Formats: sequence, C-alpha cells, structure tokens
Amino acid sequence: MSKNNKDFFKEKKIWSIVKDELLGCYLVPYFCKLISTQLPILYVDCFAGKGKFDDGKNGSPLVAIECLNRSLEMSSEKSSEKKEPKVFLRFIELYHADALRKNIPNEHKRETEVIEGAFEENIVDLLGTFVQRYKKLNVFLYVDPYGIKSLNMSVFRQLPEVFSSAELLINLNSFGFLREALRVRKIALRENEDELLAELDEYEPSIVQSVEDLNRIAGGDYWKKIVDKYKTKEIDIDAAEKQFAEEYKKVLRKSFKYTLDMPIRLHAANKPKYRMVYATNHPDGCVLMADNISKRTEYLVIDIQQHGQMSLFMQTAENELITPELIDDQMEKLIQSKYKSQAVSLSELQADFFNTYGVICSPKDLSSGQSGSSLKRLEEKGKIEVNRIPSTKKGKPTRFWCVKKNQKISIKGK
Repeated sequence: MSKNNKDFFKEKKIWSIVKDELLGCYLVPYFCKLISTQLPILYVDCFAGKGKFDDGKNGSPLVAIECLNRSLEMSSEKSSEKKEPKVFLRFIELYHADALRKNIPNEHKRETEVIEGAFEENIVDLLGTFVQRYKKLNVFLYVDPYGIKSLNMSVFRQLPEVFSSAELLINLNSFGFLREALRVRKIALRENEDELLAELDEYEPSIVQSVEDLNRIAGGDYWKKIVDKYKTKEIDIDAAEKQFAEEYKKVLRKSFKYTLDMPIRLHAANKPKYRMVYATNHPDGCVLMADNISKRTEYLVIDIQQHGQMSLFMQTAENELITPELIDDQMEKLIQSKYKSQAVSLSELQADFFNTYGVICSPKDLSSGQSGSSLKRLEEKGKIEVNRIPSTKKGKPTRFWCVKKNQKISIKGK
C-alpha cells in the first residue's frame, strides 16, 4: 500500500520554495512567448498535490495559475488583439484531488482540470486526447514525483516527436534511484543510509522491484556500470550520483537538444536533496532557464548555505569556484571546436555553452556590455569575430551585446 504522508503538505519548506521559484520564474516568459504564437499550450503538473500548503503558501498548481495570469496581462498590454489564447492547465493528482479542486479559484475552473489518479496511468491518454484535438500544440510537463517508480523515460523522449514544442522540468531523486539500484543489484551501501538520505523528504519512498523497472526509469541500463564501480570502490556515492545525473541528461539529449540540471542542497557539505532537470529544443528557453538556475543558485549558496556572506569568487550549485579565466577558456574552446568555420547566433552559443559545461555562471557573465562579459573580453583580445546587425549606427561601428527585435548578433572563431 502506498504511503499517504499526512505531514508532507503541512509546511512549505525551503527546497519546495526553490523548486517552485525555478518553475514560476520560467513559466511567465514561457507563457508570454508561446501565447504570442497563437498556438495552443498544454501545461501538465504531473504530481500536483493539494495546490496549497497548510501554512497558506501556494503549491505548484496555484503557482502556474498565477504565472498564466501575469502572462495574459503582459500579453494583452502588448497587443490590441482580443483573440483569447488557448491555454490548458491539467493537474494530475492521486491522493489529494478533492483538496486541489477546492483550492483552485473559481475564476480559473474553466482552463483547469484536475485529473484524479496516478501519473503513469493517465499521462498517455491525456496527451493522446490533445494530439487528436490539435494538429499543432506546445506542451510543458512539470514532473515532481512522489516516488521515482512513477518515472518513465520513454514517455519523456517521445514528446518532441509529437508536439510543436515540448519542454520538461523534472525533480529527479537521484540518490533515491541509486538506493534502489544498489538494493536490486544486492550491493551494500557503504554510507549510513539515514545520514545519506537525511534531507530527502519523500512523500512515497519507492521500492523498485526489478532491473527492468530501473531501466524504464533511467532510460537504459547505463546505471549498472555506475553501481558496479561503486561496488568495487572505484567511486564513492557522491561521484555515483553525479555520473548518474550526467548519464540521465545524455539520454534526454537523444530527444532534446539542451538539458540542464540544478542540484538542490541546503548545506555545502550535504548531498544534493534533489536535482531539477530541464530539457528543451529551443536555445532561448535554455538560456532563460540557465539564468533562472543561476539566480536560484545565488539564493541557495549565498543566502542559505553561507547565511548571506558574499564570496570573492562565483560558486556553482555544485559548490565549485568559478573564475572569469575559466569561463573564457571554456568559451574559447567551444567556439574553436564548433564555430570556427561557421557563425552561430548568440542565443545558440550561450545555450551550447550551458549544455556543454553546465550552469557555471549567468548568461550576463557570457554576454553583456560589461567588462565582466566573457565574449566581450574575447572580442577585445581578437579571439572571436562578432557580426552585428546593424553593423553601424550614425556612421560608427556598433558594439551592442543585447539581442532585440531589430538587433542580431552572430559569432565565429578566428
């Protein structure tokens, strides 16, 4: 029998706040951009919860509703067209469907629907219904599962084949997966399990029954080599978790061009509580989410882990120190290896950088008019060629680093 954790929604904890901020700060520009295309949008919160925590804070369904409201207001201010966009919010919830229905404001009942039941039993039929109804459709899945056993990589990977655009934001319990992988393979966990999983606030701790189930969740059997290296003490559990997260993203990249992740930990010395994994085929979406992750990282590292104390150097969510020299070196290597003979747009280059190296800095650290911009430094050193449209203004060469409606930037190596 599945565990029904009564205290799970009692209080919205810090990691839930970070997860919902990551979601909410992305959804507003996401909705705005797609609303302007007039193509319908299907947003699915796959494990929606109650919609509101007992302490009064909004859960992810109400966060999404608020984001849609703000986006509609912003879109109506920019356009005089009165055509109402088709945006559908669907919330799948197994345990608290009635409470969720009550927590959705009456004025939003029309565009929302609560689907009572398990994600894995409803998602295919839900998507199929919309595929039949609309030839062109944008879909966004927010996947914050109660347990890893509900995840199915094959569902995620098929999305870009079916929809005009598809994006994912997944809360991946990577340590929970490794715990089950070790148990199924009968490999002893060397670390203390209580300490290892101390910060994992699982609603429904999963018991995975077989290798086949693990393959379905992970999208392959690559995890076997990882746990075997752990068994022989070639790697520790930290390295195993990082390798699993990287391989998980590689599987997603077979269908999505860009994947990013953000580990969520409350203390620098602790294991990541979760990893938020994002997947898209659009460079603008990748850059936007990278900026979003960078800002959430500042909150976790500076405000939470360091109690507001600033550091002389940038830090990633992995607590790695990053210098401008390292960013420049990695950017130059990327450009020389892929874009020496053919120019690339600024957004594609930024997205490729984050996809290759992770979110080790913010987009403004890569490209801005400030002295701290990597691309500006590389241009000044003659390492790259920057083509701007327009190339001149009032008879002088342009030097802008901001892409707007009438401004474009492309870059190639020298």
